[in-house]
Amino acid sequence: MIAEDEPFALAGVVITEVLQGLKRDAVQIAHYLSLWDMLEAAGFSTYTEAASIFRHARSKGVSITTIDALIAAIALEHVATIFTLDQDFSRIARFTPLRLHRLAKR
Repeated sequence: MIAEDEPFALAGVVITEVLQGLKRDAVQIAHYLSLWDMLEAAGFSTYTEAASIFRHARSKGVSITTIDALIAAIALEHVATIFTLDQDFSRIARFTPLRLHRLAKR
């Protein structure tokens, strides 16, 4: 994606998830992540949309995390495509217009 000059941005909560999982080099990785554009929640409506996504998933018997619901709401708000290997987003995309970047099969 980067080599093909695709626009790339991170949600603040994604930065938190990445950095909290590190055991070393957190400062160096934080600096690298700070170079990318950021997508943030626009306000109250983003959080209510995340709650709606979470409730809708639960009503369908689908378990997702609050953070993934929030990331999806931010992406939907910004009309952004999510690059992920996390299956929660595939489940969310079944009942929302969430767009996912698919890896080409080799």
